[in-house]
Amino acid sequence: MSDNEHGREEGGLDAGLLAGFGPMVGVAEEQIGLGVLAELESRIGSETRVVLREEEPSDAIGPDAAAPTDTAARYQAIGEIARGGMGVIIRSRDIDLGREVAMKVLQPRHSHNRAMVRRFVEEAQIAGQLQHPGILQVYELGLRPDKRPYFTMKLIKGRTLAELLGDRGSLEHDRRRFLGIFERICQTMAYTHTRGVLHRDLKPANVMVGNFGEVQIVDWGLAKLIPRPGVETDPSDGDSACETIIRIPDDGHPGSDSMVGSILGTPAYMPPEQARGEVNKLDERSDVFALGAILCEILTGLPPFSGDAAEALEDAKDGHLDDAWSRLDACNADRELIELARACLAPRRRDRPADGKAVADRISAYLASVEERARASELAAVEAKARAAEERRARRLTIALAGSILLAVLAGGTGIVVNQNNRLTRIAAASEEANARLNEAMQLLAAAKETPVSEQYPWMALRAAGAQVAALQGAVELDQETSDRASAFLDEFSQADRDRRMIERIEDLVIAGATHEDEDSWNTMEQQMRQAFLDYGIDLVELPREEIAARIRDSDLAPQLADGLELWIATLGQLGRLGDDIEAMQPWAEVLYAADPDPYRTAVRRQVYQRQPDLAALHPLAHSADFETALPRTLAWLGSCFMRVGDTEGMDDVFRRALLVHPTDFMLNFDYAYQLDAAGRWEEAIRMYHRTLAIRPKNGGIWRRLGMALQRTGDAEGSIDALSQSIRYQPDYAPTHVDLGLIRAELGDVDGAIAAYRAALDMAPDLPLGHCALGLALQSKGMLFEALAELERGHELGSASPMWQHPSGQWVVECRRLLATREGFPAGRRW
Repeated sequence: MSDNEHGREEGGLDAGLLAGFGPMVGVAEEQIGLGVLAELESRIGSETRVVLREEEPSDAIGPDAAAPTDTAARYQAIGEIARGGMGVIIRSRDIDLGREVAMKVLQPRHSHNRAMVRRFVEEAQIAGQLQHPGILQVYELGLRPDKRPYFTMKLIKGRTLAELLGDRGSLEHDRRRFLGIFERICQTMAYTHTRGVLHRDLKPANVMVGNFGEVQIVDWGLAKLIPRPGVETDPSDGDSACETIIRIPDDGHPGSDSMVGSILGTPAYMPPEQARGEVNKLDERSDVFALGAILCEILTGLPPFSGDAAEALEDAKDGHLDDAWSRLDACNADRELIELARACLAPRRRDRPADGKAVADRISAYLASVEERARASELAAVEAKARAAEERRARRLTIALAGSILLAVLAGGTGIVVNQNNRLTRIAAASEEANARLNEAMQLLAAAKETPVSEQYPWMALRAAGAQVAALQGAVELDQETSDRASAFLDEFSQADRDRRMIERIEDLVIAGATHEDEDSWNTMEQQMRQAFLDYGIDLVELPREEIAARIRDSDLAPQLADGLELWIATLGQLGRLGDDIEAMQPWAEVLYAADPDPYRTAVRRQVYQRQPDLAALHPLAHSADFETALPRTLAWLGSCFMRVGDTEGMDDVFRRALLVHPTDFMLNFDYAYQLDAAGRWEEAIRMYHRTLAIRPKNGGIWRRLGMALQRTGDAEGSIDALSQSIRYQPDYAPTHVDLGLIRAELGDVDGAIAAYRAALDMAPDLPLGHCALGLALQSKGMLFEALAELERGHELGSASPMWQHPSGQWVVECRRLLATREGFPAGRRW
């Protein structure tokens, strides 16, 4: 073993630093390093101290008092600047050079944490090797007497970008200056990406703006090297191996890289892959997302993910950017800036610009075009002014000869002409602006109409554009052609938006109905679906069925409305309002066939509304050319028909091929998970529930189903976690609290179970299973009087419902028997 290897093995990083920087014994806590001037002065016997004038009034110690009592010390602490999770930044004076520096020192609590020491030294090495005006210059790396590492940097006197943004009066105020700062940030990141470094914590608070215009990115504590594909960096290699790679000595221990799955950074500015802890997926585009987040804050006043840290982290994990899109579309910035921000903030990495240079090029091109337009405007103004002056000189002689009488006669008419010209100019300018907005809005409308229900962003952008067009039409005078065009667009947009909101309403009700299976939920859903159709102009109760079918068939939303009607019919069946036999649904099935006469959908529906689907008919439907273009709900019904006849291979084939066509459809993913769950294939169901949650992560019903599937596999702790998530997103849904209590009881936590049951009954006092579960839990604790009261109430409520399937009567009898046989208790007493 070499001496160097031995140092790593025995003393680790501390030993290496000690070997490189030597011991420092007897130095005061605030005095670090050996002073060069002190050594020279002791040898030559004279002082050499040059101190420049301060850049600004400072609380630093003056030159006469600068030297510490121990003249062998190099630095003197002045005061703390900032404190973070890893280090403390201290404003210090370098006595030898007479300048102030920023000294970053590892916090004492991390001094024996090998990973933190390593990360701290890596920060110094990365910043020290990045030589760019946008990165603080690192002067020195050293050790304190207590063996904590420190490094010194240039001291910037100014404010953070976060502070500057917070102090601006309005979003438009000084926007050009902030965009210039953003351009400098992008240029700096373009350089660091070419050197193979990610920052991973870009945000306005980590950008310093100096008093003299310096823009520098600080805090490289979370920086990460970008590995080169297929190449392992050898610390012993010279610079010739790759001049752009920043080499950090590797101690050879497992986990020396960032831990897989660890979440580092600031949630409000964090890309989804970083928020999910997918360290291996981080690359330049992860920093690009953070650049987009900074631009978003410059334009809208807020980062992409707002709220508290926990909420921001959840939204970042899921890439929920609806609010950011809305704010960007309404921010009144140039379209190029909005498009750049949206491109950088794309949830999927592949949709973002490649690296910092790509972003820098786009913002620089935009700012150059702004400058060019400004120069052109100034030139046009100068030329117009010159032409006006020339015209005035040419007219001067004519005006003089006209005489005072003629001037008096024409004075009134001239005022009218000028006013009319000014009005026409205003109308032309407003119409030009309105037409530009109309062109954008019409393109958004065409695109939005083609998007599936699961994609919300195009409609959010369209609604913002529609609001802008409506505002222009109402606020300014337009020429007749533009006004007519705006009115036509707004009519079309209004109808399209009404239709879309109906589709979204049906989708939400479908999801609620599919993910909850209790009588109260179905009653609520039936009422809400009926009201949704009524609001759309279709009364499902009063209108004849033929009229209902005709109105749906004549609508642009026939397939979606038919899906909604189908859910309403199924809900009536579950509630027992159509009888127990599937034949009782046939009159309503005929309405569906007439309302949505598409041959393929009708053929699938005819199988659904049979007591036993015909397997010979199902296979041709599964392999029809229409399969690829069919709606997700149609394919889900087809898969369920295979399940009903016991052909699980056919069911798997239908759902898997359907998911290749519609991978992000929530209900299709859920329906497959539901069928797997019903078949007892719980491990597969769990995987599908996770896929479904990736689409709608805040759906309490799916979290509940996931929890119950986990419980069936024996993972009680995982089940509790999933049910807790369900309660987080749907806290007022009482059955989930009962589920949670049952699993806690299974684990032996009877008190926790009782608390969960009581929480359920607080929000749903007439929940039968809540009373019964509470009664059984109280019975297990020997509280028989209270238990019997709860069991009797639960039995009373449950037996009144045709859906009740629990042996509550037996539970009551057993509890009475226990009471009767209790020692000293009169067996014949009635309760």
